[in-house]
Amino acid sequence: MGRAAKLVTKFDHYVERLAAVPEDESVVAYFDLDRTLIAGYSITALALEKMWSGSMSPKRIIAHAGIFLGWGLGRSDYHQLLTATVQELVGMTEREMVELGERAFERRLRPLIYEEAGRLIDAHRQKRHQVAIITSATHYQTAPVARALGVEKMFCTELEIDRGVITGRVTPCHGAGKKTAALQYSLDIRADLNDAYFYTDSCEDLPLLEAVGRPVAANAKPALSKIAVARGWPQLTFETQGAASRAIAA
Repeated sequence: MGRAAKLVTKFDHYVERLAAVPEDESVVAYFDLDRTLIAGYSITALALEKMWSGSMSPKRIIAHAGIFLGWGLGRSDYHQLLTATVQELVGMTEREMVELGERAFERRLRPLIYEEAGRLIDAHRQKRHQVAIITSATHYQTAPVARALGVEKMFCTELEIDRGVITGRVTPCHGAGKKTAALQYSLDIRADLNDAYFYTDSCEDLPLLEAVGRPVAANAKPALSKIAVARGWPQLTFETQGAASRAIAA
């Protein structure tokens, strides 16, 4: 086992330490969505649901599948994947988008919610901390997962809606954009970002990880795990899926 693996914090020990901190309503616990609250990527579930809905031709399905394969192999980045996915949504009504997101959740995402993520959210609530999801996913991917976990506050990538229809223009919540959103929220609620927690799997989130006082690498990819080891950040690994079989109690 490598050095990084040896420094992974046992989940139960982390929750015990969290239980010992003082209650504080001004503390915010931010959670990434993909590979943190859920196993895998919500954009994949959304795109697959769109592909198999019958509204895409076989040629376009193959082309889109190629983009996903390139992304998985590291040959394309998040913005390329986002652009390709959003272009397939142009012309849909917002109501249709909500329904697509709900179907993707019920058919593909619900079983992927980590049990440990639900327990961790509950542990923060018991300390009277505010809980928020901050993600590059859209509201339509995020809202059903947030509802299942009892989380009300979300910061997401926003799709432009004009007269009820998706235009294809988008405002990403990604990388430095997550830090900007968290900083603004801290100002809005008069909280100190230095007191905040942030749980994520990717070094793409370093701007916010470095801005909060309590960064945590959750299900970390190798690059983030290496950084976490060097900086002494806690590392958690979630293993049990299916937390959405019931809503986490508030």
